[in-house]
This record gives sequence, C-alpha cells and structure tokens, in this order.
Amino acid sequence: MDESSPSGVSFFTFGDDGFFHDPFGEPCVLIGTVEFSTFCHQLDASFESPLGRKLIYAATDAEERLLSGHPSVQFGRWFGKSKAKNRLRQRAIEMGWGGLEDDHIISPAHDAMTVGFSLAHHEHLDGQRAHVEWNQSSADFIRLRFSSKGETITPAPAPHRLPWFGADHDGGASGHLDVDLDSRAMGFFKGEERSFFLSTQVFWHLFGSLLGRPLSNDFTSQFHLKIDENFEHPNAFHAVVHSACLAFEANQRPVYVQSPTDWDGHFHERITERGFGIVRVEQSILAGEEASIFSIKSPVAPVAVGLLVGMWQRAHGAVADVRVEGAVNTVRVYLSFRRVDYV
Repeated sequence: MDESSPSGVSFFTFGDDGFFHDPFGEPCVLIGTVEFSTFCHQLDASFESPLGRKLIYAATDAEERLLSGHPSVQFGRWFGKSKAKNRLRQRAIEMGWGGLEDDHIISPAHDAMTVGFSLAHHEHLDGQRAHVEWNQSSADFIRLRFSSKGETITPAPAPHRLPWFGADHDGGASGHLDVDLDSRAMGFFKGEERSFFLSTQVFWHLFGSLLGRPLSNDFTSQFHLKIDENFEHPNAFHAVVHSACLAFEANQRPVYVQSPTDWDGHFHERITERGFGIVRVEQSILAGEEASIFSIKSPVAPVAVGLLVGMWQRAHGAVADVRVEGAVNTVRVYLSFRRVDYV
C-alpha cells in the first residue's frame, strides 16, 4: 500500500521513522483488532476497579478535539451538514473502525472504542452533548441510542500528558514507507490480522485516566520491571507495558535472532511499519554482553516497550528482568535474563 488510504480516497503519511499521520493530519498507529482487545482486557484487569466507560470517553474526547477544528467536517446552520456526515462515515471506513451509521455500527473493530467514536460524531453533527446506550447483538452489529443532555459542546481538554506517554514527531525530514494492507468492505488486514488505525491521542487520554488508580491486589507481572525513579505514576506505566506485552504474546509470530542486526527486521515489521516509532539496538546479549540495551522513540512509548519485552522474551525463550530509563524524547530499555535467587 502506498500513502493512499485503504479506501483509496484520502491520504495517510507513513514515515520511515515510525510516525504515522491519518488523512486528518492526526498522529496515529496501526494495531490489530485481537491485539487491541487483548491489551484493553489485560489493562482493565490490572486495576482494582474496572475501567468501565473510560475507553469510550478516551475515544470520544480524542475524536472530538480533532473534529472541532478540522475544516472538512465543519458546516453552517443551513448548509454543509450532509457533506460533513458523509466525510465522517468515510473517515470511519478509511481508519478501519467499521461502518458508523446514525443508530448502529456494522463490523466494529472494537466495541467500546467504536461506540466512543460514534458518540463524538453524533455530538459534532448535533451540536449538543449526548448520552449513548448500546446493545451488541452480534460481533458484527451494535445498536445505538442517543439522548440529548441539552448541553452545548465545548472542545474536550487536552490530556494531562506525562513524558512517558510518548514523543511528538520532531518535524524533521523523513522518508516514507509502503504499508501493505489488504482492503475489505468494512476494514482491512495486515498479514492475516484485521487491523485499524488509532489516534495516539486516544492512548494519551486513556493513559491519563489511569493515573493515581491503585493496581489490583491480584496484579502480577511475568517479568520484573524496574522503572526510573523520575517516572511519575509508575504503576500506570507498569500496567500498560505489562498489557502490551501480553497482547503481543497472544500471537504466534516467531522471533528468530542470531545476531544484533537480526533485530532490525523484526522491529521494522512490528513497530516501525505500524507507527509505533523506531527502536535502536545499543548493545545485545547476542554479542556477548550481559544485557541487551535498546532505545525507543515512540508516540506511545509504554506500548512500544511492552511489544519489545514480548519480542525479546520470545526470541530468547526466557523471562526477562527489565529496567526502563527516561531520556530526551526517548526511553532506554535494559533486558537481561531473570536472576534466580536460591537463598
């Protein structure tokens, strides 16, 4: 696939530095439907109280902020509303979310997330806040019912963003990637997995909703994670990394590495080619070092770290001891074989 959208109408920008932008100019990533569902399920289980509607609101707020200022979906009192509605429906298809109609969703990529986007689109077109009730009668159909709250819309505030949420694109020159996607009527596949594009702002709003929430008493992580003391809200960071790692482990993709340079192809396919940034090998156990060290520059850093941990553990067939340090616009990840204390 070139830079045209899956529908062939609008244009994405796929940078070879792993920073993608959708047709509205919004930073985005490409993620699998099963992977995202597993990630959300694990993240929900990580905390003492369920996340509930927080994913819906993260999707709604992120989409609402974008729509409030984008010229292609603005309309006047008497004219242009139909054109804006058609553009929003087109956006849902080109992003791979499914078919977002007035009162239902066809073939949703993820139930709660697509409900959140539908709410944002409804409120934008109606000009008022609304409450949404939804019923999923099957995996491919969600019925929606909106009721007005009688409140005018003011743009959602920007998420309270911590450095570990991820890096902004630095605006530097970048080459472009060809991303191979197999288009279908209501979505597309990358390889054998249905996938979709998701704004990085959705992740940032979701991460913000996790700050200060206590981890579940049952929360356990397969790997030991030591986090830089400068990281605020380390529990939230740990939960996201853990969930992203388990989401990676849900697939069966092999990760074969015999030398440090073998990592390049794996990182390109699973991270850079999906808009999760770029990973560089600083040192490797494969070269006789005691630990592997990687630097990551990513728009959603804790997810990229989780993917890296999952890939490293699969490649080495062992559980890792992980240490993460912050740097300017990057995170540095140290991975080594778990030390066993027999005392």
